[in-house]
Amino acid sequence: MNPKFHALPKEKQQAILNAGFHVFSQNSYKKSPMSEIAEAAGISKALLFHYFHNKKELYLFLWDTCARITVEEMTRSGAYEQKDLFGSMDRGMQAKLRLMR
Repeated sequence: MNPKFHALPKEKQQAILNAGFHVFSQNSYKKSPMSEIAEAAGISKALLFHYFHNKKELYLFLWDTCARITVEEMTRSGAYEQKDLFGSMDRGMQAKLRLMR
């Protein structure tokens, strides 16, 4: 990924990430064109390729972002602090449900 992506204003970064999450969630990886992601983000396809060299790089960045957000929310919820397995599972599930909403 090009460091210029991180230099973008947070709102523009979020628009690109949201577009990627949306398109990949509606289609398989192979059927998720970069042009559709760019259009949903309100940028050109060339600019999207300027920030992410290829679709795989964008997909893996989204995967890592999703994993980081999930771990942060589970930590905030106290899911990792529980001594009881079912208590931990319950807090973890509640945290994931909040994220999905």
